[in-house]
Amino acid sequence: MQAFGVELGIKVRDSRYGDGGKKWHVDATYLKVEGRWCYLYRAIDKEGNLIDVYLSDVRDQAAAEKFFMQAQTTTGITPIQITTDKEPALYKAIESTFPKDVMHRDSNYMNNRIEQSHRGIKSRIRPMKGFKDFFSALIFCTPLEEIKQFFLIKNKSRADRPRIIPSKINEFNQLIAVA
Repeated sequence: MQAFGVELGIKVRDSRYGDGGKKWHVDATYLKVEGRWCYLYRAIDKEGNLIDVYLSDVRDQAAAEKFFMQAQTTTGITPIQITTDKEPALYKAIESTFPKDVMHRDSNYMNNRIEQSHRGIKSRIRPMKGFKDFFSALIFCTPLEEIKQFFLIKNKSRADRPRIIPSKINEFNQLIAVA
């Protein structure tokens, strides 16, 4: 993953520019890095598609603002609605980063979509018992999320999936050849 994962993650990220929705669910999950807790900010849209991922060693307003700016740059989209849990740093970050007409919903229950989305990354990291350093966490988490999003097949029946998977694999192989 370290050899080509970062380049591949960037290619996949660039290929989904402008594809995100306008209603975002945002949350941060904890990761163990160098024996201390770090925070993986993640945003998905209403349909569960990845908006962006940002790894930070602190959970404050400045980190949240950097995440939101990166998410806007990555997708090229300004959301109309952001749903968060009741984390205090996100309130001020949303106010300072987005226009006043962006609606901010804060509810633990309405944000279950992103809480369930954390399960994928957590299940991969749990057996590893954390990361040795911040750089290792960064080059693992970002490409993993991007590749997982690339192969995500939604709203298709079991009969349709065998027809879709080969085309996804061919497209992925083309990205690998470029990377």
